[in-house]
Amino acid sequence: MKRMSSDPAMRDAAFEHNRRMMDMAQLRYEGKREGLAEGIEKQRLETAKEMLRNHCNDQFIQLCTKINLQQLEQLKKEIVSVFNQTEDDSEQSHLASD
Repeated sequence: MKRMSSDPAMRDAAFEHNRRMMDMAQLRYEGKREGLAEGIEKQRLETAKEMLRNHCNDQFIQLCTKINLQQLEQLKKEIVSVFNQTEDDSEQSHLASD
């Protein structure tokens, strides 16, 4: 240990190793936080979609999910688009069976 602390190259190598380990730990921590934030945002949007499907009013959805009006309008468009696609598919399969 004494030899290691007196050798500048070994001290520098140990310092560099320690710095790399701390950097990696910081990156893992930040990645977990970002992943958690993305998961929470995704859940808020899914909750808002479900509330729209159940005919909740816009203000109530925004109050409960904390999404903004622009996000809410985008979700409405997505739901209408999926609904229209489902109707088209249903019509086509009905016509094909006739």
